[in-house]
Amino acid sequence: MLKGNPKWKRPLDSKLPIHLTLRASKSVLRLPKTFRKVEVLISEVARKHGVRIYKRANVGNHLHLALKIPHVRRWAAFIRELTGRLGLVLREFLGGARLWLQRPHTRVVRGWQKAFGIVKEYIELNILEAEGIISRKETKTLAGLKAIFDG
Repeated sequence: MLKGNPKWKRPLDSKLPIHLTLRASKSVLRLPKTFRKVEVLISEVARKHGVRIYKRANVGNHLHLALKIPHVRRWAAFIRELTGRLGLVLREFLGGARLWLQRPHTRVVRGWQKAFGIVKEYIELNILEAEGIISRKETKTLAGLKAIFDG
């Protein structure tokens, strides 16, 4: 996972939205003592680097962000500061373990209408799952969730 060098460049684009996933080694991102700190930190770092966040989900052991970067050159500073500061804030809850389990995963969302809507829907499902409203075994899409409530 974090061993060796990545084999290719991180897919990035400054004109299209990006789906970013940060996976933690432990479920410390959503603890009552850390949840607000994590949310504020994400907003601060994004504002500092000019990154626009459209949707985010803190699931406990991972974060989902739908965002847009102002320029590809701003990405390295943004992700370095975000992951580093989160690591510092959460280190007391980790018991000596590393915070990040994997490298940040990004996917360029190819289109502002249908593809972006699907990503936002996926992040919304993660929010509902994190809040305990649904189980991933019950539904895979928001349409499936609506069918459960309507039926």
